This record gives sequence, C-alpha cells and structure tokens, in this order.
Amino acid sequence: MSRFEEIFPLFQEYDMFAQSIDMIKEPNVFKAETPYGTFICKRSSIPGKRFSQVSDVLRQLQKRGWEGAVPFVYTKYDDPFVQVEDRVYYLTRWQPGNEQWAAQPLAWATPTLERLAEMHHLTQNVHFDDPRQVEPLIDSLLARWRFWLKQMDAAAETAQGRIYQSPFDVVFLANQGFVADLGNQAIELLTDWRERHETHAHFRLSLIHGYPHPAHTVADRNGRGRLINFDRAVFDTPIRDLTLFYRTYFQMAGDQAGASQLFHHYASIFPLRPDEIELLAVFLSYPERVMRDIDVYYNKRRDWSELYAVKRLEKDMDRLMRLHRWVQQAF
Repeated sequence: MSRFEEIFPLFQEYDMFAQSIDMIKEPNVFKAETPYGTFICKRSSIPGKRFSQVSDVLRQLQKRGWEGAVPFVYTKYDDPFVQVEDRVYYLTRWQPGNEQWAAQPLAWATPTLERLAEMHHLTQNVHFDDPRQVEPLIDSLLARWRFWLKQMDAAAETAQGRIYQSPFDVVFLANQGFVADLGNQAIELLTDWRERHETHAHFRLSLIHGYPHPAHTVADRNGRGRLINFDRAVFDTPIRDLTLFYRTYFQMAGDQAGASQLFHHYASIFPLRPDEIELLAVFLSYPERVMRDIDVYYNKRRDWSELYAVKRLEKDMDRLMRLHRWVQQAF
C-alpha cells in the first residue's frame, strides 16, 4: 500500500495525474511530478469556508496585478481546494528554492515585509464582520499573558524549592525579575490601550498572513519575495503580522538598525496610525517566547534535554533584550 495513496486521486480533480509523489516536509507537504509540471500539494486543517474567503481575496489581488503570493491552482470545478473528510488539500506550482538568499540569513526580511505591507494596504477593510474584531484579540491576549505570569510564579517556587537547582533553574531565576517586569508592564499598557480605544469602531482590518517566516517567502526570478502558506491567514489588524515578523527577525539575530530600516520601508507602503504603532510596541513588549520556554520546561510539554533547554533559554533571553532595546528606542 502506497504511503501516498490519498494524494494520487486528488489530481483527478484537476484533470491531471501524478507520475510521482515525494514528501518534502513531514507530515503535510508533498511534491508531485505531472505531465503538466511540478506541483506542491499541501494537506491542511484550515476550515474550508475560511480558505475559500482567503483564496477569493488573493485571486482578486492577482487579477489586479499583485504578484506577492504564489497563486493556488484551481480544480476543474473552479474550487481552490479539495475537501477530504475534515482535511483540505490544495495545490500550488513548485517554486525554485531560495538559493540566492542562502548566504544571507536575513535576506528574507525585506522582501517579506514589503509583500506584507502591500497586502495589508490592498486589502484594508475589504472584508470584516465586526468592526470591533480587534477587541477579542486584546482580551484573549490579556488572559493568556496573565495566565503565563501565574505559571511563571509557580515555576519560580518549584525552582527555588529544589535542593539542587538545574542549570535551567539558575538561568531562569537570575532573569525572573526582568521577565516579570516586562510582562506586567505589557499587561498594564495593553489594558490602558484597550480602555482608551473602547469606543473606537474604526480599526483597520486587512488580510494578514498569520505566520510570516523565512520558510514562507520564496524568491521569484527577479529576487522579489512571494508569500506562501496562508493556512493561518485571517482578516485582522496588520499589527499581528508585524509582531510575528519582528519576533522572528530578532530571533534570527537581526539588529536594531536593520529593524528600524524595515519599519520605515513598511510605513512607506502602508503608513501606520498612532494607535497602531502604540499597539505594536505593546505587543512586542511582552516576553512571549521566554514565557513559552518556561511553560514547556516546568510542565514537561516536550522532551527537551537539560542542555538544549538551558541553551534555548539563554538564546531567547539574549534575543528578548535586543528586541526590548529596539522597542524602547524606536517607539
């Protein structure tokens, strides 16, 4: 029995057949050779209704001449995906790798942010069901941030109560005060922001990518970026994309000067309003990645070795301090 037996029949929906299929990223990304070219097949848990909305918007952008995303291949019934039980399968044409960026770890940053800015600009307020959509995001963040602070306090008690503290315990306790201060300040700032904008019914909503990452931008033949993997795309505040982008940028050792240049480049395409800039600064102030490290380690959510865990925490603390200094300087 072929391990790809569920993939081969899908191509009938496109009036094609696959000559060969290979797994290129476990467990959901496949590469298929057909007489009509090479395709990527992605298996996703994205709801079909949301995927249809996202694909419709991207298709309209493509018709308007925007080439910032790798387009979906539509079936013979003009659907952007094939539904099999609770899974969605969709095709895009195979794109060459990012070899031209391989020697420069941060080469993805400018093309990615440029395409995000264009997409945010072109789709602002194209679709939204509720002009207050930002408020549920704020409320969920506040709840999560407060929960993680409580988790961190419990973790500190555990670490302090050990007769022989682990290397992770030592690094964590040495930085606990700084991390707690950042977390509490971010919660206070976000609570204040929410109260001051409670009656504001005109937040800008755009199609956001939901996961800007080097692996989700490919270079075209001209060296410009094209976005892929819209599985987390939704209509929301563009600040969500920017927050995720900058966390990844600093995690990959981006510097303050580069971060500022990128911000000005984004703003030249899609200028942010003062309330949006303020919200970005608040989102970036919370030490989310370090909080996740603490949660995973003390709740044993993953099988980390002690060496891996402590090195990860030390690296994430270093990146957090760089990001914090930039936020303080830039905003």
